[in-house]
Amino acid sequence: MNETAPAPGVEPPTAFASPLTLILDEERTSGHGLEEALFLSFTADLGFFEEIALGVIQATGARVTVAGDVSMARNDPRSVRRAGRSYLTGLAYAHGAAFHPKLMVLAGPDHATIALGSGNTTLAGWQANAELWTVLRVDGNQSPTAIPDLAAWLRDLPERVRFSAGVPQALGRVAALLDRLHRDSTPTEPHVRVVSSLRSPIIDQLPHGPVDELAVFAPFYDQRSIALRQLLERFRPSRFTLAYQPGLSDLDGPSVAALVKEYDGRVISDNDQRYRHGKLVEWASGGQRWALTGSPNLSAAALLLSQGEGGNCELGVITPITSTLLPDGTDEPAARLCSATSLPRPTAGNGPLLLGALRIADGLEISVARPLSDSAHLELSQAAAPPEAWEHIADIPPGRATLTVTAPADAGSRVRLVVVDSDGVPSFGNIVFVVDPDRALRRMTPAPSQTPTTQPAELFTDPKLAERILGDLESLRTELIPVPAGASASRGSESKTATARLDGDEDGWERYLDECAGRIGHPLTCFALGLPLPTVAGTPFQDLLPVSWDERFTDDIEAALDEDGAETLAAEHDPAAAGAETATATLPDLRQVDQEVRRRYRRLVERLVAFASAPKRGPVECLLVIRLTLWYVAAGAWPPTHTGWIPLLSRAVRALGERVLGRVEPQVGSLAAVALAVLRSHAPRYEITPETLAFNEASQAVGHLLPAVDSAYVTEYTALLDTAFGPAVDQVAVLDVASDVVQDDPLADAVWSLTEKGRDVHRHGKLLLHVTGRFSNPALVALEAVGAAEDAPLVGAWAGSGPDSGGGAWALVIWRRPDLIVVDARRPTPLWRHHRLAGLVGPRALAAQRSFESAASVPHGPRNQPFELAHQVLSDLRLAGPRPPQCGP
Repeated sequence: MNETAPAPGVEPPTAFASPLTLILDEERTSGHGLEEALFLSFTADLGFFEEIALGVIQATGARVTVAGDVSMARNDPRSVRRAGRSYLTGLAYAHGAAFHPKLMVLAGPDHATIALGSGNTTLAGWQANAELWTVLRVDGNQSPTAIPDLAAWLRDLPERVRFSAGVPQALGRVAALLDRLHRDSTPTEPHVRVVSSLRSPIIDQLPHGPVDELAVFAPFYDQRSIALRQLLERFRPSRFTLAYQPGLSDLDGPSVAALVKEYDGRVISDNDQRYRHGKLVEWASGGQRWALTGSPNLSAAALLLSQGEGGNCELGVITPITSTLLPDGTDEPAARLCSATSLPRPTAGNGPLLLGALRIADGLEISVARPLSDSAHLELSQAAAPPEAWEHIADIPPGRATLTVTAPADAGSRVRLVVVDSDGVPSFGNIVFVVDPDRALRRMTPAPSQTPTTQPAELFTDPKLAERILGDLESLRTELIPVPAGASASRGSESKTATARLDGDEDGWERYLDECAGRIGHPLTCFALGLPLPTVAGTPFQDLLPVSWDERFTDDIEAALDEDGAETLAAEHDPAAAGAETATATLPDLRQVDQEVRRRYRRLVERLVAFASAPKRGPVECLLVIRLTLWYVAAGAWPPTHTGWIPLLSRAVRALGERVLGRVEPQVGSLAAVALAVLRSHAPRYEITPETLAFNEASQAVGHLLPAVDSAYVTEYTALLDTAFGPAVDQVAVLDVASDVVQDDPLADAVWSLTEKGRDVHRHGKLLLHVTGRFSNPALVALEAVGAAEDAPLVGAWAGSGPDSGGGAWALVIWRRPDLIVVDARRPTPLWRHHRLAGLVGPRALAAQRSFESAASVPHGPRNQPFELAHQVLSDLRLAGPRPPQCGP
């Protein structure tokens, strides 16, 4: 597609990379010069937005508002962590039609950048698809004449569209900014016009023909091509060109083919594999070409109806262009269109539609898109809880559009409606995120210049700087003493004690994080919390919580690129940052420094651990101490054969189990798991040594924290440790240690026990063990394996020849208290036995006796036939038969 040269104040429609390009430009050039950032879209993938764009936008100082169609609200709650907390997320209900505009406004007191186009706020709309965008720019001197019309549209939009709380006010603020900027500037570009379906159909805002040429492209047409026919009748072109993507454009082939034939038109087949989502109506008259771009497809709902008549909410822009915006392609006969069929489209949500949940003094203000026809109930998933954890908080009567629910909920918590039909089958509505308006509208401000900027690596090159950290932590303790439950969070200007609760008060928790950053600096606070080092020093810590999952649900046809991700795009704008990102980091090597310096670092770790183990330490301090301890050990502060650091690490980990955790359960659990994995690698399992005791004490203290382990934090906390600790800090190994501690898996312990005895043993699923080798009595070996795992409710073990021993005798022993079933295949026909164990006698005791004689036998007829109980336990083990599997080496 050809790009046209930008005119002053307007960059005509073009397939530029994405709105992210404009956002990066603003962040680089305006500093904290923006006040508002508004994003309107049909679908809005909030997880994608948070990960890719939000941090950069906040760095400009703007309040951020994102709004999309309520019927397309399908955000994965695992990928959304900051909605309602760091920015205003909103939904729109267009009274049964589609809320379909695609608009970005970045506005400040002296300039504004506006992108009006076809791309949704999704990975597809900003990256993968071929979209069309028109950029309008306003500065202190010039402003396109279309700006007042856009401001009026924003201001009047709530008349026809019902928004969740806060969005109408955001639209008003942006409109006021644009009006003020335009009023103080010289109008330019009088031929550029903004059109919308707010008051009248968009087709009525287009010129009448005849025209020299009409060219169209759209990904979606209506049935029978009614909108296309009316466009042709209005423009009466001498030449007509239609471009489409075979297999991707959603059109009624026969009716489109008939129109092309009727107007003697030309058909261009665009065979580009990239999905073309841009919408284009282009015409030429009197030597000038014009283009309508934006959100309207070639459908009746988009072009032929106003919103008052039931049409979509659409926004477009008409601009003069110098060359065609049609895609390159090959000509093809119109008859081929006859085989084109309509494609499946994203279905709008048909369940109960929740519009918003606003945090107020009395609880939550709930609004629904349309009053309910049946009774429903409201469910809440707290922000700190897993997204799968829901609780019933209120019943919603039919006919209500808004109501107040007296249920406490933190900003960012998830809310949904549930309707249960007469058969008891629930229907779940869309998920909305609780909005705290005070926090969502908070603008980022630059950090004070005195905030420390010490980087973690600097603590290895300057012992004095490292020792100074302890003093900073001590001063932090004197200013942050958690108060008893129920106390208010307040801080006097002369007081040296901040009464900020870390367990229940969210504002107190965030003040605690800001105090940490003020004392030890943002880099070390991020280092402790397992977060990426901030690119903007003043970023509030409630806005730094990372997205740990990467599951996105987007609209349109998601034709993703194999290469050139959003990270690549960002790197194009900052090559230095890209180079830094790809550079291989290494841990500083203390083995190369003097012995006295190494002893100094060892004494520092002892003092840090003593500090973290004392009462009234916050979780950030403990996390920082543990992470520094791991780094100092890995860097060589202790000689390789010295293990004096093991009790120190164990003591620091134990201190975590006594802390009030606030909002960092995943970080605490993940770093505890990493430290336990390191301790486990130095502790024998079935031999009592000081190292074993250190591990056992630490695991008992923090076992309750390990269910919160997050693999993303494990990856961060194990970075640079593999050189020193090897496979012990592999992510799988860390998660295995955490799982062993949490689950106390008898089969896992049995594998370790049998391995230490020299058995070649492995697991088959959750309930089966397999010991391979040549045994004279494999039944006793299988009994030994079952005995090692006899605490399991159900366990089975095979013993017999391995895969390279040419077959031979084998046995299967199954234990389900009090029944012991033995399948002995030392003969060609296996024999089946059933023993019932009583009292304290179990498989382990029988294995120690190396005999089944003390176990009572239960007769079942011929021993060469399985009995009913044997069939049952085989089924419970999901085995079709008793024969051992053919395992690989």
